[in-house]
Amino acid sequence: MKTTRLLLSLLLLWTVMACKNETADPTDDTAKRGMKENNGLVGKWKLVEYLADPGDGSGTYHEVTADFAHTIEFKENGEFIEKKGQGQSSVPLFNAYKVLDDKRVELMPIDKATPSHIWYYSGLSASKLTLGYGCIEACSGKYVAVE
Repeated sequence: MKTTRLLLSLLLLWTVMACKNETADPTDDTAKRGMKENNGLVGKWKLVEYLADPGDGSGTYHEVTADFAHTIEFKENGEFIEKKGQGQSSVPLFNAYKVLDDKRVELMPIDKATPSHIWYYSGLSASKLTLGYGCIEACSGKYVAVE
């Protein structure tokens, strides 16, 4: 009987130790990205895919390369910060924003003589966001929350 208890105890101990620790910090960048959560639009967002359409509706999403890296930040005080990769113009166009409703955000240009611009957003969660940039043809970007 003692041998059976000992074997069962060892088997139970081995089973517990063999179980994967699912609460451990993930080492995969994708998993880490998904762990960051923003409060509505407020927070920092990184572009991970962009839609480019030639104007005929045939556009598809493409993964962002280092040259087209793009982060945006909507601060709680209404400030807007944008950082672009080397393949894009480094001149920032906007420095403030105002949420108009649950689908639109108005971006205020740095140059006050230029009119404001409306971006459309959808798929907003604490970790993901899709922004439509108000192009004539279909164009948008998929973002994830980042530190």
